[in-house]
Amino acid sequence: MDSNKTKKALITGSSGLVGSWFVKKLLKENFEVTGISLDNTKNYLLDSLEIINDFETHYINIENFEKLEKILNKEKFDIVYHFAAQTQVRDAINDPITTFNSNIKGTWNLLELCRQLDIPIVVASSDKAYGIAETLPYKEDFRLNGVFPYEVSKSITDMLVNTYKISYGLTVCTLRCGNIYGGGDLNWDRLIPGVIKWLLNNEQPILRTDGSFKRDWVYVQDVVEAYYLVGNKLLSNEDISTAYNFAGVDYLSVLEVYKSLCRVINGEYVEPKYLIDSELEIPDQYLDSSKIENELGFKSRFSLDESIDETVNWYKENLDKLTI
Repeated sequence: MDSNKTKKALITGSSGLVGSWFVKKLLKENFEVTGISLDNTKNYLLDSLEIINDFETHYINIENFEKLEKILNKEKFDIVYHFAAQTQVRDAINDPITTFNSNIKGTWNLLELCRQLDIPIVVASSDKAYGIAETLPYKEDFRLNGVFPYEVSKSITDMLVNTYKISYGLTVCTLRCGNIYGGGDLNWDRLIPGVIKWLLNNEQPILRTDGSFKRDWVYVQDVVEAYYLVGNKLLSNEDISTAYNFAGVDYLSVLEVYKSLCRVINGEYVEPKYLIDSELEIPDQYLDSSKIENELGFKSRFSLDESIDETVNWYKENLDKLTI
């Protein structure tokens, strides 16, 4: 990798939680950034970061191979970061076709174009790709065993990555992250942004489980640094693994996270309303991140307690400006 050359990066899902913060990171590192987003209605985080005018965005559906092909052929990117996806578990259950088209077809479109044009690509995956395992924590050599629609879409995403690496020698790597949180997440069905919004609006929060389900919680700033590291390894043609787990510092129950949010925002516990809607969710999930730590020397830095104030402050500063 020529360190003196301005590198060109394509980021799909550039207006999402990880995508927006990652755009900011690459701009800071003097990359020339091009984004892809489904439409221009979800640029709130980019606006709040004051970077929306600092890079070009194409508003297209990644399911459209011809439009993607036109962009990649024209721009001559050095690397692609693929974050675009339908990420909501309940939406996937209600509308599996949209989820499969976005998460599976969109991914194979990008992998195929990167194969044709010989462009390294980093693909976002999830702990959901493992589905239900007999033992925890998940390790990279576990079977990809998704059962429900969203999980299946992530399992197949990782299988596609693997086949393009093995069959075609594509320079590709995927990160399987735990539950990502941080300022600017506007998916209100997710626990942390949803509870923050309810508490700041003096409304009773709703929990969709009994609070006992346990998850990895990983701060978006740690995730951004992990993707940046992996991308630089690919740009430098270093021989790294095809997949890495990336978990946060904390493995906590829903109720533990909820209590932390109550403490920070209200100073005391607020009794939630329980609306159980979790029969199609995996009870407990957590990742073994020792591989990325041992091979690449990287691990999460921020615990929930260390990052919760910064997360909540983003919503305090921006919630009243949002129209959704």
